[in-house]
Amino acid sequence: MKFRPTIAYIVVLVIAFAVVAPSAYCKLPKRDEIYQNKLETDAWKRLIEKYVIQQQAGQKPPVSEDITWKDFWISWYSFLRHQNPGLPWKGSEFKSADDMIRYIKQRLKTHGLPTYE
Repeated sequence: MKFRPTIAYIVVLVIAFAVVAPSAYCKLPKRDEIYQNKLETDAWKRLIEKYVIQQQAGQKPPVSEDITWKDFWISWYSFLRHQNPGLPWKGSEFKSADDMIRYIKQRLKTHGLPTYE
């Protein structure tokens, strides 16, 4: 049997296409903007919940020993209210900084803590 370079070339092309084609046509979920924004929203909510639970447990705010929880939350509100590009992020369930602040206040109130302001 003779070795035919054209057959070998075709076999290599078919194998290469089989390996490359799925990644070229299948969009991975982590690259999907909606999926990524959902992860960011969930991470932000978990962070807020973590801080609320720390406050409820009587722990100090995570930033400094010298700051009160009232100052901590007011600084969050202030940060969110100032024009921050990217907040809230595109595709987020939060459509404005006020939505984000309302969420924080709702979590504080749910845990029986003052909302400050």
